[in-house]
Amino acid sequence: MTKEPRLPLTRIPSGSQRADLLELFFDLAVVAGLALTSAKMAADQTWTGISQGLLVLSTLWAVWVTTTLITDTYSPRKRPIPYLILGVMFGLMLMSAALPAAFGDHGLIFGGTWAAINLGRGLTLIRSLRGRSEQERSVRALVWSLGSGILWVVGGLVSDPGWRLVVWLAALAVDYIAFGFRFPIPGRPPLPQYQVAPEHLAERYQQIYILTLGELILVSVLSLSHQPFTAGRIGAFGTAFLTAVVLWWSYARGAGATLRAAIESSPHRGRLVQTNPYAHWLMVAGVVGTAAGVERVIAWPGEQPGTPMTALILGGAGLFLCGRAVLEHEVYQRVPLSHVVGLVAAIALGPLAVRLPGLAVSVAAGLVLLHVAVGELLRAQRHPAQAPATT
Repeated sequence: MTKEPRLPLTRIPSGSQRADLLELFFDLAVVAGLALTSAKMAADQTWTGISQGLLVLSTLWAVWVTTTLITDTYSPRKRPIPYLILGVMFGLMLMSAALPAAFGDHGLIFGGTWAAINLGRGLTLIRSLRGRSEQERSVRALVWSLGSGILWVVGGLVSDPGWRLVVWLAALAVDYIAFGFRFPIPGRPPLPQYQVAPEHLAERYQQIYILTLGELILVSVLSLSHQPFTAGRIGAFGTAFLTAVVLWWSYARGAGATLRAAIESSPHRGRLVQTNPYAHWLMVAGVVGTAAGVERVIAWPGEQPGTPMTALILGGAGLFLCGRAVLEHEVYQRVPLSHVVGLVAAIALGPLAVRLPGLAVSVAAGLVLLHVAVGELLRAQRHPAQAPATT
């Protein structure tokens, strides 16, 4: 049997697996979307506003994840991949521009652009992979994208914001379920697990998380720069900085630092590839929620932020801890007790925190994260030789 020649678009295993500068350029569009998402949450301090913010954030995250998997499989220096990335980047920028009014006049632009990204990406890959077995994954993805795309467009045409949220949640569920189950088609055998370049994929997740922390830093600086300096605002600014440091340290000195080794050594590499997007989505959502709280607290440090915003500030810490726990479990096959205690503490503080000024709530959330970081530090000192699990 003649061995099928290597697909020209695929990465060369013996070549460099580092992220390309084009990918980092693409990430700038993601950062713009994250900044607008946190601003939307800070401006609309209601449960509906938070729900809408989480939905658009999840959609932007889906754009990033699917694009990252493409550049992990196919070289971003081989045509038509660079053009595909730039096209997706333009679509992402358009979605970000429409984001503030995604549940108003710009709904069709936001939903229709995401549907167009999926459709255009699928058609481009199907044409480029013509005659290759790898084409089947793109064909299946396109079938699912057509289904979700109809819902995205219909949701954009619905005038009522509440019903638009419902339709788009259904569309997003289709996208996430399709990816999680590797685009199943009735009557067809399951697709093989994703084959990845561990160095590249780990680096891309590390990069997007650090860029998300950069958005938190940017929001902190801009929020303080637009206000008269007071002791309360400087205190809120300092708390935001220390929170960002803890969020960086917890990831950079924990499972995030050993992600590449975990992917390389795990016999369940495909499972890691599929759970990583969800673990990092929780952490990214936690940081974006924290940024929204920072913007609100720096503006009014002495005022009670209200129940939804209080939940967002504490929930930001909780979402990050959930994501870290999922990642920790996948890398080390354990869930640290400090993460569980921290999550319980964030939830338990809720009834008390609604009666506190915003600065106190922000400090409480920061202390919860600091407790977890201290727990991680103590554990690292007791187990200095810990390595990613291989079983």
